[in-house]
Amino acid sequence: MSDKIKIYLADDHKILRESLNILLGQEEDIHVVGEADDGLTVEEGMRTAGADVLILDISMPKRSGLDVAKNLTRQFPDLKIIFLTMHKSEEIVAEAFESGAKGYVLKENAFEELIKAIHTVQKGKIYVSSELSPILLHGFLSNERRGSDLSLREREILKLLAEGYSNKEISDMLMISVKTVETHRANIMRKNNFKNITELVLYAARNHLIEI
Repeated sequence: MSDKIKIYLADDHKILRESLNILLGQEEDIHVVGEADDGLTVEEGMRTAGADVLILDISMPKRSGLDVAKNLTRQFPDLKIIFLTMHKSEEIVAEAFESGAKGYVLKENAFEELIKAIHTVQKGKIYVSSELSPILLHGFLSNERRGSDLSLREREILKLLAEGYSNKEISDMLMISVKTVETHRANIMRKNNFKNITELVLYAARNHLIEI
């Protein structure tokens, strides 16, 4: 057991955690030591889990994966964090690595790619999903960030707005007040000079936050 790579799973979708538990359990050199379905529980669980690698989603309830990564990187400098996510935009990938991540895998990838990422980061190397271009990799490793200055929370709300959710529905989904949603919405419109919701939807589509 001591020679196995100890994995902690963090994703708010139970079926994904259960599936990964089963698949990872079939790997001879990997052992899942814990799991969580929200950001706060991740940080609490990691204090005693003794994990080598944290597989973490970006969009998490209560505390975003990026904030969790920043906090845990400070507390556990040797921890390797792999983001397993649907987000493809250059800005989010850049922010993920700046938060302390060592790996970035897309949920659309095959399971074998996640295994490869685990072994790569455990050796102290960086791993990026094969779906992401070498140009993108060069960009964020060189700190040549471009694009919007929206925060992760603002991007989450922008995505939900573009998908047609109301302020109240977004507040329920993200567990924040309607007033907070309204404030973020105003900031999104102001930062990008959006004149209407149509411009917001087009921006979200161009940055791969939604599909149309």
